[in-house]
Amino acid sequence: MVKSSLAAAALAMLAAGAQAQVYVGSTVGWAKIPTECNAGLKCEDGSAGYRVHVGYDDTAKIAGELGYLNFGSSKAEGRVVRAKVKAQAFTLGLAFRGEVAPGLKGVLRVGTAYTTAKITSNVADKDQDSTLNAHLGLGMEYQFAPNLQAIGAFDWTRGSTESGEKGGLYLLSAGVQYHF
Repeated sequence: MVKSSLAAAALAMLAAGAQAQVYVGSTVGWAKIPTECNAGLKCEDGSAGYRVHVGYDDTAKIAGELGYLNFGSSKAEGRVVRAKVKAQAFTLGLAFRGEVAPGLKGVLRVGTAYTTAKITSNVADKDQDSTLNAHLGLGMEYQFAPNLQAIGAFDWTRGSTESGEKGGLYLLSAGVQYHF
């Protein structure tokens, strides 16, 4: 009786482990670092950005994720002044998934972001700071092969510099995700 109970427990643990999946994903898209654009300056606050993440789900609905977000750069230029802002973040959080239609899932990401923002300018010293902020994300995943999904994601966090400049950071992107 004890042997059969132990065998059943071991079998249940193996089955649970087989359902748990590690996955990796990457997206590329449009990033925005909003920039104050004073009179006389030409500003570009949108550029290319990307996201890379790895996750572990032991249920079909909740996963832990570790990620990297690159928000690209924004620029402000005038006759005398040139400035560039770059931002990136390392994220740690949970991804909640729900089926919207067969093969299509909606994703809500909630967690923290260790954000680094840096301003470089031809008229001032480099200004950089790293802060811990909230990270929120929304996404869609479409299963088009047994272990492969097309994904779309919107990510938001905040960034700030040592001099007190701060604001939202946005990334709208699309890519693929592979489940092992």
